[in-house]
Amino acid sequence: MQIIKPVTVTDSILVSSNITENDYAVWAVGTTYAVGNRVIVLSTHKIYESLIGSNLGNDPTTDDGTKWLTLGATNRWKAFDQKINDHVSNVDSIQYVLNDPNSNVTAVSLFGLVGISANVTVTSVVEGEVYNQTISLIDNRNIDDWYTYFFEEQVQRQEAQFLNIPPYLDADVQVTVSAATGDTAELGQLVLGFLSQLGLTTYGTSISIEDFSRKEVDAFGNFIVVERAYAQLADFDVRFPTANARKIQRTLAAYRATPIVYVGSEDVSYGTTIYGFYRRFDLTLETPSYSFGAIEVEGLT
Repeated sequence: MQIIKPVTVTDSILVSSNITENDYAVWAVGTTYAVGNRVIVLSTHKIYESLIGSNLGNDPTTDDGTKWLTLGATNRWKAFDQKINDHVSNVDSIQYVLNDPNSNVTAVSLFGLVGISANVTVTSVVEGEVYNQTISLIDNRNIDDWYTYFFEEQVQRQEAQFLNIPPYLDADVQVTVSAATGDTAELGQLVLGFLSQLGLTTYGTSISIEDFSRKEVDAFGNFIVVERAYAQLADFDVRFPTANARKIQRTLAAYRATPIVYVGSEDVSYGTTIYGFYRRFDLTLETPSYSFGAIEVEGLT
């Protein structure tokens, strides 16, 4: 059981990207906006929609919601807005280069992927390239003979984990999601940070989802279904050295209101990698050597 303690991506950390930030025109204090007009503000990297006519001189970033509606992050910054279903999209590929001079980045986790491959390359100013890994986003593990080759469905991997990156404070971390030529690549969330060990995930861990879709039946028995997002859920059973109980408690307490990546297994096919919050945790001190705990995690949508 590992966690990725995330780096908060700011303008100073985002070195470059092939995603332009030109979703709409930049808000200008001297421009009059009609109802429904949309603008972006580069300081917040968000999109705003005018709620009133003759909207002049009203700063969207300080508005109380009566003149401007905040719609969300710009396309470039959707990768860091803590919303997995709000995808960055770009034809052919998505690329970010990040550098945090104050943090050791030892892991990168990607969610909400659409494409054929994902790559992370780490380059140190002093030592050059120190890490380069590509992960295929096409899951062919069920294709093991000619019959399955022709008739088994290929599965799109939606997550990719790059763990055990060597720590360099001066390194550029380049993340690339590639699609087939002419197709659109998508990325829900990019999380990079320090990989920390909590314990050992044991069998008995369970996974599920929480569905936010609307499913109702009217008086005549007709179903009304509105499909909405869902959140991943996991109830981790963890074994840990008893002497680490207080350390684990402090670590989880520090992230009680901050989403982090929980990695139950490095094999993403188990479905135990979740970006979100823990609902609760219990650490049962059973023996002087090893003890067992339960961590219930709810993923972001």
